[in-house]
Amino acid sequence: MTKPIETNITSERIDYLRQQESLYEQAKPDLLRQYDGEFIAFEDGTVLDHDRNEQALLQRVYQQQGYRDLLIKQVLLHEPHFSVGGVFTGPQEN
Repeated sequence: MTKPIETNITSERIDYLRQQESLYEQAKPDLLRQYDGEFIAFEDGTVLDHDRNEQALLQRVYQQQGYRDLLIKQVLLHEPHFSVGGVFTGPQEN
């Protein structure tokens, strides 16, 4: 069963996910030692599950936890940076 995409994200959900992201950053040195390169389901400072395959992790977590807000993140030393080809966002030359 596919969960419908929500278009209304409440400020409470955003605050919750920001809090989880902050807890993740605090725990990151320990997480890197244990889960480097893996995807984790993270909540309140605890890793609920982990896997190298994101889809396998998502399937297990949603079967066990139901569809609810959890931080799902790949544990990496440096976060990837994305850019769009042809777009320059630096200082403008005159």
